[in-house]
Amino acid sequence: MSLIVLPLILLLAGGWLAGWGIRRRRAQPAVPDGWRRVVGTVIEVGDGVARPPRIQYRAPDGRRLRVPGPSATPLAVGDEIAVLLDPADYTRARLELTTLEGTRVVRLLIASGAVLLVIGAVGAVALR
Repeated sequence: MSLIVLPLILLLAGGWLAGWGIRRRRAQPAVPDGWRRVVGTVIEVGDGVARPPRIQYRAPDGRRLRVPGPSATPLAVGDEIAVLLDPADYTRARLELTTLEGTRVVRLLIASGAVLLVIGAVGAVALR
């Protein structure tokens, strides 16, 4: 097996990662305009597997509501987290933290794919 196979594998892997990242970015739900930002507080950490963390927030009408938090993010009781609320229905909420984390993962996928593409291309040209 010649050395040209390794750069070709890097090219394929890089193209796949970059393509997957671009597809994930297009599939990411955007926060609709007009959603309100309120501060939520972590009231329960959960066990990271079966029970997710719970975040409590106060809706503009005064009700205290809860939303599950991300299991993969280390949180402590009392941490404050931004919660985005649907102005038409305050029970529909989204954590700003999970939206930002999703964006970071997608950027990492695209950047990793681009790096692998460049390394594979340079390797293919150098070993030709």
